[in-house]
Amino acid sequence: MQQEPAPARSPGPQQDPAVPHTPTMPPPESVPEGHQPSPSHSPTEQAFEEEFQFLRCQGCQAEAKCPKLLPCLHTLCSGCLKAPDMRCPICQAPGPPGADSLALDNVFFESLQRRLSVYRQIVDAQAVCARCKESADFWCFECEQLFCAKCFEAHQWFLKHEARPLAELRSQSVREFLDGTRKTNNIFCSNPNHRPPMLTSIYCRGCSKPLCCSCALLDNGHSELKCDISTEIQLRQGELDAMAQALEEQERVFGAAHTRMRSAASELGRVRADTEELIHTRVRQLVAHVLAQEQELLEGVNAQYQRSYEEIAGQLDRLEAVLQRIRTGGSLVQRMKRYASDQEVLDLHGFLREALSRLRQEEPQNLQTTVRTDGFDEFQVRLQELVSCITQGADAAVPRRAGPEAASTPRDSLDIDLHP
Repeated sequence: MQQEPAPARSPGPQQDPAVPHTPTMPPPESVPEGHQPSPSHSPTEQAFEEEFQFLRCQGCQAEAKCPKLLPCLHTLCSGCLKAPDMRCPICQAPGPPGADSLALDNVFFESLQRRLSVYRQIVDAQAVCARCKESADFWCFECEQLFCAKCFEAHQWFLKHEARPLAELRSQSVREFLDGTRKTNNIFCSNPNHRPPMLTSIYCRGCSKPLCCSCALLDNGHSELKCDISTEIQLRQGELDAMAQALEEQERVFGAAHTRMRSAASELGRVRADTEELIHTRVRQLVAHVLAQEQELLEGVNAQYQRSYEEIAGQLDRLEAVLQRIRTGGSLVQRMKRYASDQEVLDLHGFLREALSRLRQEEPQNLQTTVRTDGFDEFQVRLQELVSCITQGADAAVPRRAGPEAASTPRDSLDIDLHP
């Protein structure tokens, strides 16, 4: 079993009494919600912001405070997680019941935010000593603190920790800095009674916890399940890598299915557009045909009216002439009775009697004034057939289509026959 690291490099029992030990980095600088990179940022700073944009809450896009990892593998801030009826804004998966118990603290995001905060302080020349608040010159990887030259000398007098000048760190890229801090992360015993926490390199697979030597010796029930913690980390990393490779294959399968579904959706949209255009075209043709039928029927009715009217026009004129003669004769007799002298009556009587006798012989039935209107019945029948053809669907002008395949096939001619 691998032993614990040498006490000389442990921040535990030999901690610098002049410098209070803080096993974690300072909290990240607060960023206002909705903050975006300023247009005045340099290209390097903009690239820095884009590189670590994933650290923002995927719901509200603000800097994630207390980030929570959901079962759907998306990360939200605690504020978004407390929203009623919360659904993941990325995949729309419903929030798990009892989100506080099933949503895991994303310690990876929290650690990365803290390390990025330190890196910003270093590169912006705003780093201050954790003890005296003077300008810092060194960074201790094990204590995870900044020191000025004087405090660093006192710190190294008590503890021989790995530290590097800030000038050297400023020459590194952010990835190089994060890689260095990632490799120097310390793992402590899970026993909360240790004051201060004890560094360890032992992992118990039975307890699923890191244990120091003392705790490992007291854990008799899992003596065969102890291993070097680096071995356990490598084993778990290898397991995650294997699952990631399996996910790549699953991604290809889902990607192919997604491509096919998108293609089907596009084909569905194309068929819909073709069908709509066909409907518009056929309806316009149908309307044009109905309007043509209307004009044809109106012209036929007018022609029939002209023919029938010409047949009775002469008879109508004769009737009007006879009526006018009757009215004129009656009016003349009345006026003569009122105003004519006896001599005038004697002189005109013979002529009037003969004219009135001829007029009395005129009779309406002899003028054949019967008017026939049944010639318009044909047009009423044709109109009813046209209406039935359109509204009832029997012998329809536009045949119904059996399915999308038929509907998507345009025709060169209008398959209609509205003529009776």
